[in-house]
Amino acid sequence: MKVTVKSLAQAAGVSRGTVDRVLHNRGAVKEDVAKRVRMLAKELGYVPNRAGRALAAYKTPIKIGALMPSVGNAFYQEIMEGINAAQNEFLDLGLEVVLREVEGFDEKVHLDSIDYLLEQGCKGLCLATVNTDLVRDRINELHDRGMPVVLLNTDIENTRRLCYVGSDYLTAGATCAGMLALTRQDKLHILIVTGSRLILGHNLRIKGFEEELKRQQIDYEIVDIVESFDSDIRSQKVTFQMLQEHPDINCVYIAGAAVQGVGAALIANGNKDIFAIGFDELYSTKQLVTAGIIKFVVCQQPQRQGYHAIKRAYQAVAGQLGTEVPDFITDTIIKIRANLDMS
Repeated sequence: MKVTVKSLAQAAGVSRGTVDRVLHNRGAVKEDVAKRVRMLAKELGYVPNRAGRALAAYKTPIKIGALMPSVGNAFYQEIMEGINAAQNEFLDLGLEVVLREVEGFDEKVHLDSIDYLLEQGCKGLCLATVNTDLVRDRINELHDRGMPVVLLNTDIENTRRLCYVGSDYLTAGATCAGMLALTRQDKLHILIVTGSRLILGHNLRIKGFEEELKRQQIDYEIVDIVESFDSDIRSQKVTFQMLQEHPDINCVYIAGAAVQGVGAALIANGNKDIFAIGFDELYSTKQLVTAGIIKFVVCQQPQRQGYHAIKRAYQAVAGQLGTEVPDFITDTIIKIRANLDMS
């Protein structure tokens, strides 16, 4: 027997209007009542009327909020291409994307930005944000209120998010170490330039890199790990300083963005024997690979990330997804000078 809003209301001992507000995340409902309704909906196997929800979405736009630390970080422009593609595809079905762009990884700025998106009436969120306790608690709170949250590009530990859409950072880091093992036999003195210790993806790239170096029994030492905060100005400064202070460095592993700044430091330093590895296929990065400054990069299909994150958040709000939504993991792709697209 099909479970309806009416039968679900009877089982929960509330009105159909209350069930509707809980399932569609609109209007004020006591938290204990909302939790009971959601629990019963899951236990009884309630499936929303998708045709009716699509028609309602057409009449009333579904706002999906997207938060990205994209100010000063060109990588996110490629994610934006995917977001725009999703918005265009679902525009006729009521999708409206509300974008919030911030600079860097300040926790308060990110929390305030989440609040801003909620104030704009967003019914679902796509967040590329920091891995901190307060942000984690906020996401879990939103989940408990019935708000679907998709984590975009970088995951956050121990969250009740709808799903994660992004790359496999452990595999990406291990891939870099594997490529390094194929090309260098001498002892490696490695400088790691990460974006931020608050970004889980950057940390996982470092973890995967070191684990694979150990697995392959590579002789290495980590000279230091410095943060660039994904700023080319800062990455150039800290990288050049470290190269001057530690002339034995023969490998630079760029675990975040700001590859252009690291490249500038390598050029200024003048040591052509330093083996540098980075991520993503930005135009400035491709120029560094072509020039031999960066030996190779590992790419993560950012357009697909933006598209599928928005699509899943929209489908969740429109009632087109179940309660268990798998993560969407993009491919790990190695790019060298021979297979770069310079267009």
